[in-house]
Amino acid sequence: MTITRRPLLAWMALLTICTTCIAQNCNAQINRPLNSNFSDTPATAWQDALVSGNGKMGILVYGDPQHEKIIFNHEMLYEFIGTEDIEPADIADVIPQVKELIKQQKYREAETLALKRAFEKGHPDILWTDPYHPACVMNIEQTFAGDVAEYRRSTGYTDGEIVVQWSANDTDYQRKSVVSRPANVIATHITASTAASVNVTIDLDQQAVATKIRGAKEKQNNITRNLKTLFPEKFSELNYPLVEPFEKKAEQNWLTFCVQYQIYDRGYDVIVHVRNDGGTLSDQGNVISISAADNVEILAEVIPTDPASNTQIATSKKRIADLASYDELLTAHTAVHNEMFKRVRLHLDKTGFEDGSNETLIQTQKSQERINPYLLEKIFNMGVYGLISSSGDNPPNLMGIWNGAWRPEWSGDFTLDANLNLQISAAAQANLPEAIDSYMTMLERIAPDWEINAKNLFGCRGYLAGTRTSGRRGLHTHFGKWPGNHWTAAAAWLLSPCYEHYQCSGDKAFMVDRLLPMMEKAALFYEDFLNTYDSNGKFLIAPSYSPENHPSNTDSAVVANATMDISAIRELLTNLITVSNELDRNQDKIETWQTILAKLPPYVTNEDGALQEWSHPNIQDQYNHRHVSHLYLAWPSLELTPENAKLFEAARVAIAKRGRGNGSAHGLAHTALIGTRLKQPELVYGNLLFLMQGNYFYRSLFTSHNPGVIYNSDALHSIPSVIMEMLVYSRPGVIEFLPACSDKLPKGSIQGVMCRTQARVDSLRWDFPRRELTAVVTSKKAQTIQIQLRRNVTAATVSGNSVLPESDTITVDFKAGETKPIKLQWKD
Repeated sequence: MTITRRPLLAWMALLTICTTCIAQNCNAQINRPLNSNFSDTPATAWQDALVSGNGKMGILVYGDPQHEKIIFNHEMLYEFIGTEDIEPADIADVIPQVKELIKQQKYREAETLALKRAFEKGHPDILWTDPYHPACVMNIEQTFAGDVAEYRRSTGYTDGEIVVQWSANDTDYQRKSVVSRPANVIATHITASTAASVNVTIDLDQQAVATKIRGAKEKQNNITRNLKTLFPEKFSELNYPLVEPFEKKAEQNWLTFCVQYQIYDRGYDVIVHVRNDGGTLSDQGNVISISAADNVEILAEVIPTDPASNTQIATSKKRIADLASYDELLTAHTAVHNEMFKRVRLHLDKTGFEDGSNETLIQTQKSQERINPYLLEKIFNMGVYGLISSSGDNPPNLMGIWNGAWRPEWSGDFTLDANLNLQISAAAQANLPEAIDSYMTMLERIAPDWEINAKNLFGCRGYLAGTRTSGRRGLHTHFGKWPGNHWTAAAAWLLSPCYEHYQCSGDKAFMVDRLLPMMEKAALFYEDFLNTYDSNGKFLIAPSYSPENHPSNTDSAVVANATMDISAIRELLTNLITVSNELDRNQDKIETWQTILAKLPPYVTNEDGALQEWSHPNIQDQYNHRHVSHLYLAWPSLELTPENAKLFEAARVAIAKRGRGNGSAHGLAHTALIGTRLKQPELVYGNLLFLMQGNYFYRSLFTSHNPGVIYNSDALHSIPSVIMEMLVYSRPGVIEFLPACSDKLPKGSIQGVMCRTQARVDSLRWDFPRRELTAVVTSKKAQTIQIQLRRNVTAATVSGNSVLPESDTITVDFKAGETKPIKLQWKD
């Protein structure tokens, strides 16, 4: 889509101000529609910074009119601490004994035996992932006359542009920044409505290494312990952070900032090009100064180097020097970014509520008993925006792509036992194959290490994924309090979002060339691993681990028959059989997989009537916990439906019994996703309201792991999935409307939701007071779809023709590419 320049009033509707009008001394503020978020006060902490990104590079913008900071990030910048290439200890020889001890219910002995063997084989200690870190900070000092008035900063969801604006002494000032996807450049434009009024100094510096967040000292000590273990002879020489003293210089209209890691031949370069229109430019030491300019443009790039000597500065300088103006870069970027962003759109009825700045919405929501739809809609859009902006050659890590601190909590890595799948959960339904590609690209990069894990840890073929990665390697060495080395469901769990993409898109090339070979290797592990039986002739899945939890009647997390394991195996093999039959593949393997499915242990319901987290009669539940892995069969699997009434009710009891653990945002979002599948609108609504009232949102609308603590994007990126799932549920051959939408959201619409039956809901409009909905559905293939609304449907039309509902369901036949409008009415 081509974006052309418009007069001021039109640009006000599109989140920016026309450059021509600025030059004519217009004092108008940017109008803030719902496709943006804005703040009327400066940010003093990087966690409240506004964010933009193109998947590869990201920026955090914060400060005040006189002192602005732009922190540069790159998706591949992880501080090397020496753990990346260490293979897991070869402990396969003791696994038969471990399985036998677990069969005898000697869980602690089994866990201890495996860990002891690892130490005997040279495993040094729990090994932490290389921590994600910022590249540097660009400081912008700007001088002007008069007092600041009409300050505002905003993020445009449709164009990815951050705008900081204010007035002083009858002059309007703006600093605008965007990370261009087509040009792969960070661009900033500084303007004033009065000629010769831009006076700035620009320099690059290392972003502060200190971090004040709770728990940081403990995590730094863990990394320090790794360094002392791995580099004892030179530990005293290692500086903090682990980089050689950086080099920076200013030369004419260029700034450079070059870093080499101290203990590994890897590093990165940052280059900045400054253009001034009018006025004078000078380089003084390491700083560029511009005085009396009409406007200033700044173009920057972060370039990882491996080895460090492999600098690309000269090539990059030539490329950047030839780039077009800021406005042209923005136009080209908007055409790409906005097309992605607008594929799914949410509109909520806002009657009785008021809009406002981020701070106003967050603060007023705390005292409101109902969700403010202005805020929820902006959060939905922020989640989609963040997912797009942090999907490059890697998917979003714990921080998306944005970080202002060295050695963040949990290394800011890809945490695989819950968080990453939540991060990517909206991608398929929001029609973002680009995000799925970023996710799949990383999995393909690290998957060869999964075969090393399987061989060393269990003596098996196939894939055994780990619990953490920096995205470079997938070696499984994160042993410790939570024994991830015994988590065997990881590969199946990680491949599940990719299969969902296939269900939505029908992309056979993606399935055949990329996903199917990985699914086959994940299944190959189970063919070797599952060789222990219980007294009923079913598999005893041992060792088995339910992420970050342990039973209440043992202090060991290494037990048998984690319900997640059963569900993940069942989902993987069922999907493999389905797609193999569709594509006429693996006909010699289907019987093997069917045999494994038949021998899986059944799910267990405990004395409370809850689905048990470990499907074993002598293992007792530990309810109060943030992880909900045992409800895998509800989400992400499509296994559980209300038609299986007994199991469905047991899952409902289980989620009701679940506490909030430490109140982590990802646990709340995960529970809400499960609530959508269990058709529980008040659970979904309640968790969303709890997040919105509970200090989980920074002033940028970015999310924290706990209230106001630890900058994490897992909840942010999973909230759009929660909202789409509460409005549209789908599985092959079935689309269900409003499965978990509370009547406290009485009216609204959503457009563009992809369904797991190769169909798209072009639009869905609901009106609870009128008890009716209208939808438009397009099917990619010829098929029959059951359209469900779990209410007492009284009237239904398809393409204007009345149809007779069968209870809560109508049957609709589609030709390939056919679009049909649907209307349903119901009574209570």
